[in-house]
Amino acid sequence: MVRRLLYLNGIAIVAVILFHSTGWGFTALFAWDKVYLGATAVPFSLKNTPSYYALRIMEQTVMAAIPVFLFVSGYFIAFATGRKDNIGWPLIGARVKNLIVPYVLWGALALLMLFVQGTVWTPKQYLVSFLIGNMTPAYYYIPLLIQLYAISPFIVPLAKKRWKLLLAIAVFVQLLIHAMQFPMLLHLDVPDWLLRLGMIPKWFFPTRFLWFTLGIVVGFNLTSFKQALYRWRWVFLGTAVLLIPLGVLEWEWILRHSGQQWIDTRETLLDSIYSASMLLAFIAFDKMPLPQMKRVSDWGTKSFGIYLAHIPVMEVVARGIYHVAPAVLGYQILFVPIIIVTGMGIPLLMMYLINLSPARRFYTYIFG
Repeated sequence: MVRRLLYLNGIAIVAVILFHSTGWGFTALFAWDKVYLGATAVPFSLKNTPSYYALRIMEQTVMAAIPVFLFVSGYFIAFATGRKDNIGWPLIGARVKNLIVPYVLWGALALLMLFVQGTVWTPKQYLVSFLIGNMTPAYYYIPLLIQLYAISPFIVPLAKKRWKLLLAIAVFVQLLIHAMQFPMLLHLDVPDWLLRLGMIPKWFFPTRFLWFTLGIVVGFNLTSFKQALYRWRWVFLGTAVLLIPLGVLEWEWILRHSGQQWIDTRETLLDSIYSASMLLAFIAFDKMPLPQMKRVSDWGTKSFGIYLAHIPVMEVVARGIYHVAPAVLGYQILFVPIIIVTGMGIPLLMMYLINLSPARRFYTYIFG
């Protein structure tokens, strides 16, 4: 199962690359459209075009990426615990250290890029940015994972002894968070305190508590889960496939009823059901052969480094195209694949070259 989970991690990092590529695609469609349409371009005139819906479908298909990462991280917490009563704090400390050092390095690079673009913060804002990962929209994941690691010694005993209760609590928390988002997303006339509840940031651990917890529970009860899920495997897979178009329709409904032209993507209720269906299908189809096992598993072992490095790479490539070849921005069928290939390929090339150089002794500090 460990090799299959590394493979799943590899699929997840590809999904992250695709997800963030769609973000740059939407940027080209709506924020940079005047570059190729001219100064008279009407804002959001390219909405509801084939390019827009192609990006939305791709975005929806890869929505399970972060839940998958957290599920795999939780599983390996259970694997590391083994037959012991609990996970040791020294192991948690080592894992957190392996996250923090590369995160600080790449986070500092992201802040430097912001500074070059003219964004200057106060010392307090710089400190807060490292605590919550807001120097880029993607780095919130590292503070989130650190929090989940930090609370795992409190989760593990429950996962071993009362896992059904623990999962019920995690599902309830996830459903509650989704329910609280709707007043904010739809601009409903509700009390301010209810709106604030719906603004729980993505870096705060309750927003993704379910996936990490599910990984730990499955890690301790893998055989039972596989046996219980096997006969429902096609139901899980069919549900996941069905939820791709339904997820697109759900978000379009939310966007239409919000009264806004655009809302930053957030995980919705259907997204969570989609992620759960994908994960349960993966567990249930445990005998299914996986293509390109070695290559994708290798991506899985390097996923943290790829995650950190692809953000600045994509930004440099996208902005470079904006300045050097702006006409490309009008052709999503060309622009987005360039972002995908460079976003995945350049971090892998960097890892390969550093491994061959005298700097390889610093590899762990750079990529984790």
